Amino acid sequence: MAVLLCSADTAAGQASLIPKSGPSAYGTARAVPVGRGPLAAAQGADGRLYLAVSVSDEVLVLDPDGTPRGRVRVGWAPRCLAPVPGTPFLLVSNAGSDSVSVVDTSGAREVARVAVGREPGAIAVSPDGCGAVVCERGAGAVAVLDLSGLARDGRVGLAARIALGSAHVQPRAVALSGARALVACARLDVLPVVHPEGGRVEERVRLPVAGAAPAGVAVTGEGGYALVTLERAGALAVVDLLEWAVTRLVPLGAGPRGLVIDPADTTVYCALAGQRALAVVHLDGVDLSTTDGRPQFEEISVGAGPSSVALARVDDPAV
Repeated sequence: MAVLLCSADTAAGQASLIPKSGPSAYGTARAVPVGRGPLAAAQGADGRLYLAVSVSDEVLVLDPDGTPRGRVRVGWAPRCLAPVPGTPFLLVSNAGSDSVSVVDTSGAREVARVAVGREPGAIAVSPDGCGAVVCERGAGAVAVLDLSGLARDGRVGLAARIALGSAHVQPRAVALSGARALVACARLDVLPVVHPEGGRVEERVRLPVAGAAPAGVAVTGEGGYALVTLERAGALAVVDLLEWAVTRLVPLGAGPRGLVIDPADTTVYCALAGQRALAVVHLDGVDLSTTDGRPQFEEISVGAGPSSVALARVDDPAV
């Protein structure tokens, strides 16, 4: 099974599709025009790619080869999306209408919508598909969604809202590690660690660079490490999830934002909005608990200003 990288390039109004056939083996990037304001991408249960296109209030559907397969109308200014494991459903945050849409990928249509707090953005769904955490960028909080009734009768409920500080902290990204959610906030120099079921912030991990504007977060595995992009510092902070402390900084380049980890080979891909590229960081064999050694680093040129990157797995090795 081949891997496909999908970069949402907001500045150029396109998606960049890059096939990966092995470690450091990448094909030529294919540019697919998608309209104004693509912000994020995800792979649905049907194997297709779904892109949130903010200006047109739609989710664009693409085959892995870039062929358009339709558009799904959702709320105002869709910003982020996430598949619900074990179901054909996809959650889409609508920043302009303060809601989350549920899209049925089997019928390419919106089937439900739930109101949340101001300017929802990044979404993390639990591996069992029963819950989700949504960043409320304009409210300085996260919303906790109950998805337990989704597969049965299409119901989605708002279970809780958890404040992270003032309304101006701007939560931008979220990742789950076991029962906890790690939230990157643009205007906080700490990484809040939230217990969604408990409805509280349990930890606040201090980040090593003041005013660095955390923009993305991903987890290498439960009990492993969290990786946090620091947009203004041009670096990746590594957080030990057992000690709740930063162990090292990895230089990335100008304007790192969204990131994703390929679990097959522990390679990290990060959108570098400031230099028209994706950073590729190889962590295989690197001891992240110390500052010894330096991960292998390379770049892939894409578009004019990538804001995020997603990973898809496809059957056709030629894609």
